[in-house]
Amino acid sequence: MHVEPKAIPIETTGEFLDSLGDDLKRNDSVDVTLVDILKTHILKAAPDQNAVAKAKDAILKLAGERASKLKSEVTNG
Repeated sequence: MHVEPKAIPIETTGEFLDSLGDDLKRNDSVDVTLVDILKTHILKAAPDQNAVAKAKDAILKLAGERASKLKSEVTNG
């Protein structure tokens, strides 16, 4: 008996990367805000020339906001 292989849908690089980001966001153990930063700057078929620097800046900003929030909770709590 001959079984035909299943056809694999062809995705563009952009579609694959977008799907990857969406799949990551559905994972409970993944930081959704960090995934959003990666989708915005890195997970693109043709990222900006400064994509890594922009992602780094966004991550540092997020880290600062989270640290500030934790510090105020510790001070007030």
